Amino acid sequence: MQPFKLLRGRTILLDVPKRKESSIQLSAKDEDAIMAESIKLWSKLNVYAIGDKVEDVKVGDKVYVRTNALNLEVVERIDIDGETKLVLNEGDVVIVW
Repeated sequence: MQPFKLLRGRTILLDVPKRKESSIQLSAKDEDAIMAESIKLWSKLNVYAIGDKVEDVKVGDKVYVRTNALNLEVVERIDIDGETKLVLNEGDVVIVW
């Protein structure tokens, strides 16, 4: 069960892949830099939730998203139950597994 009532439109929420925790405390700037490098390696992201108008993707699907859509300067991030989710448009999905 989703912790929200409705996700509208052609919006897709994706899980952010887990990174190994480090005992070293990083600054927010360093954390973002590491995330930016990690994004280049993400090829199959899990679909956490879909909007009410999404047609070609289902919850639980694995998707490949255009790399420029994952640009940390433009991609929206939201915290849901203590986990970061990426907010993207259905049109950013290139491949569905």
